[in-house]
Amino acid sequence: MRYDQDETNGKVNAEPRNAEAELFAEILNRLDEKKDGSKDAQPGNQPQSAKTIDLVELFYYMLSKLHYILLGMLIGALLLGVYASRRVTPIYTATSKLYIMGTTGSSIIADLQIGTVLTMDYQEVFKTWEVHQMVNDELGTNYSYSMLQSMVSVANPEDTRILYITARHPDAQMAADIANAYATAAKKFITQTMNTDEPSTFSIALVPGVASSTSITGYVIRGILLGTVLVGGALVLWFLLDNRPKSPDDLMRVAGVPTLAVIPRNSQFPGSRLHGRRSGRK
Repeated sequence: MRYDQDETNGKVNAEPRNAEAELFAEILNRLDEKKDGSKDAQPGNQPQSAKTIDLVELFYYMLSKLHYILLGMLIGALLLGVYASRRVTPIYTATSKLYIMGTTGSSIIADLQIGTVLTMDYQEVFKTWEVHQMVNDELGTNYSYSMLQSMVSVANPEDTRILYITARHPDAQMAADIANAYATAAKKFITQTMNTDEPSTFSIALVPGVASSTSITGYVIRGILLGTVLVGGALVLWFLLDNRPKSPDDLMRVAGVPTLAVIPRNSQFPGSRLHGRRSGRK
């Protein structure tokens, strides 16, 4: 009777030993497979597979770092906004318009044809030094020829006989005065030197209320975009260069040790940091 009990106990004890032996055998098999795979993956045997990028994981990673992106946007907007307010000078633009007519006594069709040709010729009037001198005399300024030439541009919209005289200046009032002075000087010069009727004033230049370029708002927008690109690029680079194992497969690939179990993080576990903080507060 005692022999039967001992035999039964031996069978019961042998079962967990067999399970442990099978488990260790499986671990040894995986380690052998890992070694064989590492040998096959050497440069002389087989090319290594490139690392794939999980776009979904990258999206959630960027979403978790959204506060850093917002901080970069804010810093970029502040830096370029301060730079624009202290270092950049706003430029104002004013435009006056002249209407080009043909010669007196010509027919309507001839007048249209002559007016179109004269529009192209009159653009050269604004490049003469005499007109620039007339503008200086009228405004009481002493701008050089090259400086005035850089301030003024003349354009002719297609299929029209209207000249757009545009002046650019850091002072809004001076921009309007220069555009109107050029229109007046051009009319006088054309009447004195060309055998045509004097162009009529189509529109006078008004004082602009808003700068046409280098505004602070534009620099703030550029700062937001620049901050977003820099911080976002740094986060993507950090994500790609982070080689720490994040899953059981990564741990098996890096360390060659199979994962027997995965324990989720629990804030109520006595060893967790969060639990330690709460217990410390108490």
